[in-house]
Amino acid sequence: MEKTIKSFDVIAEATHPFIYTFAVGKEFGGKTVDDIIEHDGVFKLFNRRDELITEINLPVVRVEYEYPLAAVN
Repeated sequence: MEKTIKSFDVIAEATHPFIYTFAVGKEFGGKTVDDIIEHDGVFKLFNRRDELITEINLPVVRVEYEYPLAAVN
């Protein structure tokens, strides 16, 4: 079954560690995230034109997937 990533949470750190959520539909770097792909532990954020916005290589604590509904005949 094909699944897509809706969002994922990472541990980020500025002064103190905190949880940050990357999600489809949320803006990052002034661009709206339309797709998230994970490859070898690196999460890649893409815009609606399939242009790479950025790659995220931080400790991931949660991933939320979306599963398409099965077609009923």
